[in-house]
Amino acid sequence: MASAIAARSVDPKLEARKRIGEHTWSRARSGGQPGGKAGEIIAKLTSRLASGAISFGDTLSVTTLADEFQASRQPVAAAISHLRSLGYVVVMPQVGCRVVSPSGNEIQDFFNVLARIESAYAGMAALRYVDEEARVLHAMAEEIATIGFDDGARRLQYASAVDAFHAMIWEMSRASAVVTRTRDLWQLADFYLWQGAENFDVSKVETANKERRRIARAIGRRDAGRAEELVEQHVRGKPRRVGIA
Repeated sequence: MASAIAARSVDPKLEARKRIGEHTWSRARSGGQPGGKAGEIIAKLTSRLASGAISFGDTLSVTTLADEFQASRQPVAAAISHLRSLGYVVVMPQVGCRVVSPSGNEIQDFFNVLARIESAYAGMAALRYVDEEARVLHAMAEEIATIGFDDGARRLQYASAVDAFHAMIWEMSRASAVVTRTRDLWQLADFYLWQGAENFDVSKVETANKERRRIARAIGRRDAGRAEELVEQHVRGKPRRVGIA
């Protein structure tokens, strides 16, 4: 993965704002994802899931989705099948499709595993980053801390910015072959976390902001071990801070 930041040619604060501002909930298609109309439906539904527009236990109707997307049942069924493979929904014969409702323990198990994966990226990022990337990462942490959390729109902006922060660490890790496999996991994490977003009070937001600053500093010092430790702690703590585990 080539660096998108040339040496000494970028203002870290401006680059941080640009990356956060350009980040969207849409991800590059993962391997095995259908294309065409089914792919379009998947992109829209995963965006809604990640942003909390669709909640635990909601029912998804193939007929309703076909009408909304002006599609036949076949691409809708293909989209539902893909979402099922990613862990978003369960399909019950004669009943229909329902969004999952994992227990708190199941959610924590998921984040414990994700934390180990993300910590590995942080360690690689500390050893492999180039040019001004570490300064941009720190500027992103500072920029996130300026975003309020007092209404739905700002909570969505905050969550998207946090996503961009982790995406920056992935880029710095130079591990593109495996990063493409992680995007689906992180989007599922977004979905889990958003279910408790309204319970994420200001004190917990500030705790998360401080942790991201420490992560950025450890990576900037090329302290791979400390970066791994901090990221694992940070990701493991996400469901508890939000109140879903």
